[in-house]
Amino acid sequence: LGLPLPPRPPVLCAGCPHRATFDALARLVRPKGAGQERVIVTGDIGCYTLGALPPLLAMDTCTCMGASIGAALGLEKAGLHGRVIAVIGDSTFYHSGITGLVDVVSSGAATTVIILDNGTTAMTGGNPNPGSGRNLRGEPAPRVDLEQLCRGLGIEDVRVLDAWDRQGIEAALRHALSTDAPSVLIIRGPCQRTLRRTPEEAAVVEASRCTGCRRCLRLGCPALTFADGKALVLTELCAACGLCAGVCPRGAIHLRRREEVPV
Repeated sequence: LGLPLPPRPPVLCAGCPHRATFDALARLVRPKGAGQERVIVTGDIGCYTLGALPPLLAMDTCTCMGASIGAALGLEKAGLHGRVIAVIGDSTFYHSGITGLVDVVSSGAATTVIILDNGTTAMTGGNPNPGSGRNLRGEPAPRVDLEQLCRGLGIEDVRVLDAWDRQGIEAALRHALSTDAPSVLIIRGPCQRTLRRTPEEAAVVEASRCTGCRRCLRLGCPALTFADGKALVLTELCAACGLCAGVCPRGAIHLRRREEVPV
């Protein structure tokens, strides 16, 4: 039609279970307080690689599949000033991340590893993985337990966190970085593409309380936009994860039943 297209950088899906983790990581990667150490975050291959892009800007490296843990260990052993966090998905960890975690344990490193467990291989269409409890034909199959696997490799500090608990994730990260022992944070939440449902609620912006600070837009959610100096939720895209409501400093965003959302 000859119409100009607006710029649309690739972003995580609305309601993605990885978004809260990257929002928490961004506060560590870009510290604002005087004397705070900058934390390096090594990334991996998957849809969560988008955490390296604006507006999240929460990962520093992405080399190849399964490289995040080895890269973090290498930076730590090379004498990097500060701490390193490795981010890897559950599928990639099963595929080629386990050996890196073995090296972390055997070398006596203090590396923190985040395993983003969404129960599927989202980047390539939702293929099952060893933790899905089903095989490639969709039939029931033995499930490899991430927690037991990590503890079996020698990691004593293994925590499982809800993927939408942003404050809990940030607190767990700060605790992990305060110790000299290796740790694994398994951050668990289902991929929105596997749910295939329309949530009963949607987020709504109370315009009278919104100051236009754009804090919610730093989440990089495609259901959030900005118009007339105020944040705005695109109801048809909203997955009702509630993360935007949680980060709004003015309490201007709320979840409501969809039939109550103004059109």
